[in-house]
Amino acid sequence: MLAARVGALEPMHALLSGPKMDLDAAIKLAYREALTRGPTAEETAEAKKIIQEAKDALEAMADLRWALLNSNEFRYLP
Repeated sequence: MLAARVGALEPMHALLSGPKMDLDAAIKLAYREALTRGPTAEETAEAKKIIQEAKDALEAMADLRWALLNSNEFRYLP
């Protein structure tokens, strides 16, 4: 799961830490990175719920990224 963690130099890190946390932008970025599309309203709401209920937004985003990377939509088919 190290591939999904949020590094300190990533744009995602700035969106999820500090006083200017922008959860909507972070979720959109995660979907664009993994699935090359924005999230639906339902996906955004579910992701926000998961991240807001977590103790650490960065760890929760790593979990979301991991889920996206393991989704059927992401799966590589030659």
